[in-house]
Amino acid sequence: MTAEPGPAHTAPGPPTWARMLELLAEDRENLVDDFLRRLGDLGGYTGGAVPEDDLRRTASDTLDMLIRRIAGAPLPARLRGLPERLGVRRARQGVPREKLLEAVRLDFRVIWAGLVRAGGPGSSEVLVLHAEEILTTVEEYISDVQAAFLEERAVLARDSRAVTAQAFSRLLNSGERSAEVASEVAAVLGLPEHGRFEVAFVAASSAARGGAQARITRERERGRHLSWEFDDGIALVREVGGPGWAASLEGVAGGLVADAAGLAAVPAAVGAARVLSRYAGERGGLVREDDVWFAVAGDQVRRVLPGFGGGAAARLARLAPGPRARLMETLSHYTATGSVKDTAASLYCHRNTVVNRLQAFREVTGLDLTVPREAARALVLFAPEHPPGRP
Repeated sequence: MTAEPGPAHTAPGPPTWARMLELLAEDRENLVDDFLRRLGDLGGYTGGAVPEDDLRRTASDTLDMLIRRIAGAPLPARLRGLPERLGVRRARQGVPREKLLEAVRLDFRVIWAGLVRAGGPGSSEVLVLHAEEILTTVEEYISDVQAAFLEERAVLARDSRAVTAQAFSRLLNSGERSAEVASEVAAVLGLPEHGRFEVAFVAASSAARGGAQARITRERERGRHLSWEFDDGIALVREVGGPGWAASLEGVAGGLVADAAGLAAVPAAVGAARVLSRYAGERGGLVREDDVWFAVAGDQVRRVLPGFGGGAAARLARLAPGPRARLMETLSHYTATGSVKDTAASLYCHRNTVVNRLQAFREVTGLDLTVPREAARALVLFAPEHPPGRP
């Protein structure tokens, strides 16, 4: 008797999509380990900004949430708002944006590798059919994390700038209490109380021209710089070192105090740089005290002594333009050295010509430039016609 053949046995096919997702969820611990290995290979979050337990817990919750979303399953309360919370936390931890994006983009690769393991041989067709929904789910997650991260970082920046601005305002308005206030605000400003500072004041008219404002903005964003906007310009403060404000703001008109000793000296230095900026003129450049001290002194003396040196100025003004210009030229060069020989060399003329001009200046103005006190008086008196030097 011939036996009846039994039912045919076929090899089992690849699991269904639903079963693959179930297996993926059951494999979550391995997925977390895979994620952490990949993150470590990328360098992770340098500087220990994120604790190890935070990374593992977040990776587990994120993968759980993504698998549920891909499967269309409801999220438990603990997973709702996870992308937003993660973005905010990483911003507060100081994680760089590019590092955060590197990390969250790993989720797609980890999930895809897990699905390949779950599906086994022959699952490629199922994976291809569902690749777009996996990618869309992960991309939405990345977008939500990044948006929350950037928003929180903007909030932190605004808060930090507000606190810094308040502290700087206190310092600028501290008056006789500058030393006390400097000690109180140094930590908030992130600057050493007893450091040395370079202070520039850029005139508003200069800041508004060409690309000056953009350059000023870039400089304020580099390093620990302080800035304050007045009606007539912008004060900029930073520690001494590097190329200096004169190099960074070349061609921008303003005043410069190159070395203020300590934070307590900064308010007075800002005031001085603000005054100096008024003498910068149209040629631009940051003028220093040495460039314009005689012009500043002349203005101050005229406020206290109306009509100061009026007779001498009037007599010089009556000269023809040519002779007057030559006397002013001699004043400028001779008072720079006090040497007839050096003056003659710089003016490319004979020393007797210099002596004759000094005599003429004395006859017209009554001031002898070979006498230091009278030379100083002449410099102050004729400062408006004596253009300041440039650094």
